[in-house]
Amino acid sequence: MKKRPFLCIELLNAFSKKEIADLVYFVSCPCFNKDESISRLLKSLRRYALDGKEFDAERQCTVYEKTFPHKAVPQDTLSKSERSSLNLKMNTLMRLAERFLAMQALEGNVSYNCELLYDTLLKRQQYWLLNRHLKKHKKELSQQKEKDTAYYAHQSKVEQSTFDYLYHSGQLTQEDNLADLIRSVDMNYLLQKLNIQITIRSMKNIFGEKEYDLSSMTAMTALLDLPQYAEQPLIILYRANVALMEATSDETYFNLLSLLAQYESLVPLSVLKDFYTTAVNHCAAQIRLGKPDYIKNVFDLYKIMDAKNLLIDDGFISGSNLKNIVTSACRVQEFTWAEKAVERYRPHLRRSISASVCYFNLGVIAFYQKDYEAAHDKFIQADRIDKIYDINIRVLILKCLYEKEKEYSEPTMQAFRSAHKYFKGDTSLAAKIRTGYANFIQILMNLYQLRHNINATKANVERIKEKLVQQKINSDKRWLLEKIEELGHKIK
Repeated sequence: MKKRPFLCIELLNAFSKKEIADLVYFVSCPCFNKDESISRLLKSLRRYALDGKEFDAERQCTVYEKTFPHKAVPQDTLSKSERSSLNLKMNTLMRLAERFLAMQALEGNVSYNCELLYDTLLKRQQYWLLNRHLKKHKKELSQQKEKDTAYYAHQSKVEQSTFDYLYHSGQLTQEDNLADLIRSVDMNYLLQKLNIQITIRSMKNIFGEKEYDLSSMTAMTALLDLPQYAEQPLIILYRANVALMEATSDETYFNLLSLLAQYESLVPLSVLKDFYTTAVNHCAAQIRLGKPDYIKNVFDLYKIMDAKNLLIDDGFISGSNLKNIVTSACRVQEFTWAEKAVERYRPHLRRSISASVCYFNLGVIAFYQKDYEAAHDKFIQADRIDKIYDINIRVLILKCLYEKEKEYSEPTMQAFRSAHKYFKGDTSLAAKIRTGYANFIQILMNLYQLRHNINATKANVERIKEKLVQQKINSDKRWLLEKIEELGHKIK
């Protein structure tokens, strides 16, 4: 049975070193904490329990001793009462850490800060000061060119607070802002609902059998069609995004791209990225349906996202994103661009996986260039990254062995068998994925044996091809068909 984690330590381990240092100052401030034992607890946890150290019985005793210097030193393990005392202090520290995070988030979010301030000033009847803040923020909002859902959420709060101010200060009979309030609340509501609609569509694409009640989505169409909302760039783009996800056609795809080119200057990069990601996912789905023309479209989209700096989040790029970018470039033989992309994004990978991710992607580039020795060398230098990468490396190494070996090798055949057994038995993978990889390796073994059989015939090749065609699930049917075609020509 898995041990229950120490929630306080789990939370503190999510802090950066700078945040831990700031938390030490925060906890030592009497405005937030008057219990000195909490400061001692944090300092001892920082030294003995963080950065991946196991909080075992010995360290628990050490932390207890440092936290309660005036109490008896515990023995090898904490007694029930000692553990209870330590847990109470850790819970208090956790509440302070949560408060610290909330205040940190408040500092970094102007909208939340303002909303709390509006309510506080209104309750204290500080109408002049409140009105001053509202006018300032309205002016800032009117000057903001790029608008996202957060913009409209904040705008609706500003308008609501303006209405409350006019009402409580007795000015509502002379002036009101109801028209602006209605519009901002509607925009906020519509964008939130469209966001949810996109999320639902994504969930249905992943878990196709899951059903959701979309009646409220349908009911809001009339509101969306009103001129004051139908002509809003963000709503236009969201609706085009939804249309592409619901009706995956060339028409909806190119319509979204056309609208993105038209309105991209009015949309923040974070929102733009989501729209381009939908377009990429559509292309990937079309490729899986056997439409190779979309391979070039995927690369073109990644080039656009690269040029607009849409592939980096908070200074980082995910390993899976870089893999997709490099693979798309290689599939259209843009090898130089792919190599430059690996170097360009290398500093933005998490340090722990950076070297391995780069080895893998350089291996992919070499593989597509048919330099199988170099590709194999790169792949074996890549350490464990994650499940998806590990599977890709395993399969690509098998492909390299198939491509580069001039004579039959029993160790290579054993490597195929081992991989086949692994994929058939790996229950952490979905059944369809297991079957897809197992089928791929089974056909690969058949081809490998046939390739090195001097008595191989065209009929043997056709039998393997027929077997492949009949498979409903195969992880890389396209590549296998290419190898079958090559083998057929060689035998002929």
